[in-house]
Amino acid sequence: MNFYAAQDQARKSSRVLLLLFILLNLAMVCLINLLFAWYLWVNDDPLSLPDRVFLDYLSWERIFIVATAIGLLLIFAAWLKWLDVKQGGGAVAEQFGGSQILHSTADSSERQLLNVVEEMALAAGVPVPPVYVMRQETGINAFAAGLGLTDAAICVTRGALDGLNRDQLQGVIAHEFSHILNGDMRLNMRLLIMLHGMVFFGELGRMFASSRTSWWVDSSKSRNSSRGYLVLLGLGLMIIGWCGVLLGNMLKAAISRQREFLADASAVQFTRNPDGIGGALKVIGGSSFQGHMNHPSSQEAGHLFFTAVMPGWLWSTHPPLDQRIRKIEPRWNGEYLNPEPLVTDSTPDFDRAKPKKEVVDRLIGTLAGVELMDYASGESEETGASGASGADSDLYSLARDPYDARIVLLGLLLDGDSAIKDKQLHLITEQDMALSKRLGRCLPLFAGLPREAYLQLIELTIPALKSQSVHQYKAFKRLLLQVVQADQQIDLFEWVLYQLVSRYCDAHFGMARKRENRHKVLDTLKEPYALVTSMLAYHGESSEDISIKAFTRGAGVAGFYTLKPVSQEKCNRESLAKAVSELAAATPFIRQRLLKGMVQVVRLDGRIMPVERELITAVAAIMESPLIGLDD
Repeated sequence: MNFYAAQDQARKSSRVLLLLFILLNLAMVCLINLLFAWYLWVNDDPLSLPDRVFLDYLSWERIFIVATAIGLLLIFAAWLKWLDVKQGGGAVAEQFGGSQILHSTADSSERQLLNVVEEMALAAGVPVPPVYVMRQETGINAFAAGLGLTDAAICVTRGALDGLNRDQLQGVIAHEFSHILNGDMRLNMRLLIMLHGMVFFGELGRMFASSRTSWWVDSSKSRNSSRGYLVLLGLGLMIIGWCGVLLGNMLKAAISRQREFLADASAVQFTRNPDGIGGALKVIGGSSFQGHMNHPSSQEAGHLFFTAVMPGWLWSTHPPLDQRIRKIEPRWNGEYLNPEPLVTDSTPDFDRAKPKKEVVDRLIGTLAGVELMDYASGESEETGASGASGADSDLYSLARDPYDARIVLLGLLLDGDSAIKDKQLHLITEQDMALSKRLGRCLPLFAGLPREAYLQLIELTIPALKSQSVHQYKAFKRLLLQVVQADQQIDLFEWVLYQLVSRYCDAHFGMARKRENRHKVLDTLKEPYALVTSMLAYHGESSEDISIKAFTRGAGVAGFYTLKPVSQEKCNRESLAKAVSELAAATPFIRQRLLKGMVQVVRLDGRIMPVERELITAVAAIMESPLIGLDD
């Protein structure tokens, strides 16, 4: 599957969706205009005014006023929903009764879920999202929410934890990650916002039609007919609003069904295990609750979920279960499965995750998976000799804790020069004495830490950082910058770490940068692309000839067939920062095309050095594009 083509298709679907919703809203405006004209006509008693006809109440001035009022109400209703959605996927999950799972949880099935999400995030090349569970929901379901990679969140029901085994749960999570990568998640958020205006009109009509509207009119006998007309007006508004909702849901369903098939196929590609997602769908079919949700707002947001939240026909946002299963297993015998408890353990299981060999190589670098995890868990000989024990002997756990995640990042930034290191520790002590003491106890864990583990640890700290308060995050970010600048210069790794933290976390705390898609033509980005690609080629290749060959391939894939590499003297961190900022200002399709070329640069020699992986991950984060194809 071509992920870039899938994302482009998602954007086209979004434009078509917007056009169709505009047409649907225009139809609503016309119908409501006719309804109000009728109300004014009958309220003026047409029998006593024989000269008045219905068309007299359809003047252009009145149509404009009513249309403007309706448009403002639709925009207002959509804006209210946007205020909820823009807070990120975590806020959406909390609206459905989800609560974030912390790594200190004592629930073994929740810990297993966190491990599965981490594995899939690392395999997909995206930041690890926060994970939520809807503990009151017994149906088997899940969803991904957010407006982009930086504010995405994964939410699952308690029924999914209780009814799926690990492979099946992994298939569900891979399905949700594909929604993030394919651009479906942003499309789903837009659907949610657009439909909310129509729901608003339906509720407004219900309010008019209810008995509580009696205070709108005089209670005298002479006004009884006026009151009756007002009730009819409310009924008309309610019918128009809910017909709009019905048509909108049918439109939403038509778009959403195809995206579900695409996400199922992506899940199989991610996990290399069709029994995972196929088994999950079979268990849902065999469960008495299936994917049904109890939350009152779930129907409005049904397109977000892994499977249908309630039975439907024309407006069902998901294809029938048997169709989805047969797409994955054409020879399926038609038998569903009974839910089975999730077999859990407390540590990540990379063997059971079944990612591709290249993905495993990415997760564990040049070491065996057990060796890297043992090292991160403080079980190496060096760690044992240091005497570290308990919580301080586990870098992997430190990275997942809201407080200790800061220690991991600060420890990775400590300089090898003792004078600079002392200055950095002094800066940390000045801001937070307790943090400095805890870092001091954990310093032995960083001695000899392989470079292959750096990026993995950084990515694992992201959900923990997002669980802090805004004040705590801003204070830590200021400290992080001071530590980076302690030696009066910023090296490449320091730049990478600071950029990853900023790009992955700022949006969650309402500090997102405004994106400007200034560059709509590929040729305007020749110079910045040449510099970034040259740096990637120089940092990863062993000889000048191979570096030039890697650069040429990357330039050709991006569409620059005559581009020349930039000399090594001009490839510095300051120039890189400016160049990447320019590339990030391109349109989404161009950004993905450029990133695809960069991926080819680092893959030329068949091995990806840690510095190459760190650099291209930071570039992808700044460009807000998924890093697809790096380990294919």
